Amino acid sequence: MAKTTAPLLSFDARGQIAKTQVYAAWKGRSYVRRYVIPANPQSTDQTLTRDTFTWLNNTWKVAPGDFRSAWTLAAKGQVLTDRNLWIKKNLPILRELAALTGIVLSPGARGGLIGDITVTPGNDQITVAGVPPDPLPPGWSVVRMIAAVIRDQDPQSGTLYDIEVMDDATDPYSVIFTGLVSATTYFAGAWFEYQKSALATDLAYGPSVGESALTT
Repeated sequence: MAKTTAPLLSFDARGQIAKTQVYAAWKGRSYVRRYVIPANPQSTDQTLTRDTFTWLNNTWKVAPGDFRSAWTLAAKGQVLTDRNLWIKKNLPILRELAALTGIVLSPGARGGLIGDITVTPGNDQITVAGVPPDPLPPGWSVVRMIAAVIRDQDPQSGTLYDIEVMDDATDPYSVIFTGLVSATTYFAGAWFEYQKSALATDLAYGPSVGESALTT
């Protein structure tokens, strides 16, 4: 039965009442929902969603901090976490695909601008180069270009979760991912980090641009 703080239906409650309502909290916000008995239909759509969700969740667990930074800033002030936002953006894109085509590596944050990104595969390597927009808004400057690669795979069954990340803070912006697997398709992309004012913490991130690339 529900445990309350102060009289029922006033300040706070946790648990279910007579199998009609459930009181709970998420990220510090109290809410109430209808009591339901969980179902597990195992339909095709449900399975696609679960398998893709699992892949995205496992990828997030091992993603480096430079990869997460744009997602963390984009989720700031919202009623969801950076991990939730990563899954929310990519689940509808990937749930019916057998490859990572179109995966969002950066959602953009605080009005960050999109750059011109070029992906060039080579011998066991991929080069990612970027050109920031010109002109930038008054007071803005480019902090760095952040690039990422991940092995292409079926997001419903893949187990290759590692995302490799590199950055370049000097114009012309370019990084080379070496030691990749020969004759293998990767998804590669990049985005820019901006400083919007003289305040070092006044940052913004552009949306990612990327494409599949086959190493030689």
